[in-house]
Amino acid sequence: MSLSPKTTKALIALLMISVVAFLARAYLQGQSNSSQPPSTTIIAPNTAAPHTSFKVNIPQKALIKNYVTVSVEAPSGTNCKLIYISPSGETRQTDTISDESGLCVWKWKIGESEKRGTGRLIFTIGSISETHFLEILPNF
Repeated sequence: MSLSPKTTKALIALLMISVVAFLARAYLQGQSNSSQPPSTTIIAPNTAAPHTSFKVNIPQKALIKNYVTVSVEAPSGTNCKLIYISPSGETRQTDTISDESGLCVWKWKIGESEKRGTGRLIFTIGSISETHFLEILPNF
């Protein structure tokens, strides 16, 4: 089997590139190993993972022209914020502090201008935020 001169040149070029890449890699590894001290990982004992979620109480549905109540469980005295974005895009933000029983509670009336659809509830408890959804209906 005979290779064309073009194919032979391409194979030689590929071989040379591979050799250069191999030598460059070996050189760079040698440089990084000799100039840097070995890395050390320190593991702190008894380190707890941060709290990443909280318990939210939301009704499955809410009716236009009626009140809706939502709540979040949080340690007593925690700053709690709720941003409600209605299906029509209206935004309501309210802040509260959790009571001695560990609850942040919000209650408001769903206005006719808010329209039917899915509303968004963005809870921020301390430094943690979660987004939840609430279906807004004209009737059940």
